[in-house]
Amino acid sequence: MAGFTPPTPRSRRLGRELRRLREARSLTQGDAAKLLKCSQQRIARIESGDIKPRPRDVLEILVVYGVPHDEEHGLALRNMAEQVREQGWWQRLNTLPARYATFIAYEAEAVELREFQPTLIPGLIQTRAYAESVIRIGRETDQEEIAQRVEARLKRQEVLTARQPPLRLHAIITEQSLMLEVSDADVRREQLDHLIKVSALPNVTVQVLTLAAGAHLAVHGGFDVLTFADGDPPLGYIETLAGELFLESPEEIRRLTGVFDHLLSLTLSPRESTRLIKEKKDGLG
Repeated sequence: MAGFTPPTPRSRRLGRELRRLREARSLTQGDAAKLLKCSQQRIARIESGDIKPRPRDVLEILVVYGVPHDEEHGLALRNMAEQVREQGWWQRLNTLPARYATFIAYEAEAVELREFQPTLIPGLIQTRAYAESVIRIGRETDQEEIAQRVEARLKRQEVLTARQPPLRLHAIITEQSLMLEVSDADVRREQLDHLIKVSALPNVTVQVLTLAAGAHLAVHGGFDVLTFADGDPPLGYIETLAGELFLESPEEIRRLTGVFDHLLSLTLSPRESTRLIKEKKDGLG
């Protein structure tokens, strides 16, 4: 069975460029579909990035649109088509939900991630033991799924250290998350020590929202805002008990960004946050 291939910023970028070429020739999606002998739905899905066209598909589109395929612009689009079809590591894991795989695909291309987590330490800065303890909750009997989810979480963390340039992470966590036991004191101590170390990375900022801050605009749950290069629009992501939600409209992104800025006004500074994390770790003995 073919692996899940979610849209990515790169595939959406290719789709937008192909749409621009179509519109420059005053062709509707229906017109293009007739010329290319395919369905209008396929044209729409290519332009939205949901379908990743093969290089020869892009070549055919360029010919129909009258764009020289052997000059710089045409060659660049054909090269982009090769790149968007490269398989991501997450596609080789058969237990990942489709929407989680989609999030990983976007995260792999993001330049910045702003995240608020009200209960747990964010996945990108979890230790193996902490991640496994969290993932086991509700999945006690499915050992393959547990193992793959743990490995996926650790693999995701490479965007902070192995990728060039690395992802910029700005995480707001709560004092409750520093106190929550997901397994035992040793796991929590190791996790808090890891938080102190990862906070020292130049591309990582961790700030703590204390209990004393009181109620706030995000009391109902956490969220992520991903930012991309090359003018690609930002993306919001929210996990709920009913599933994951992707938010793309400018109004939704403005609201999430506004809430994040509100939370920042209530948090400790990065230095004060590190001091509090160390105090919590030292309190464990």
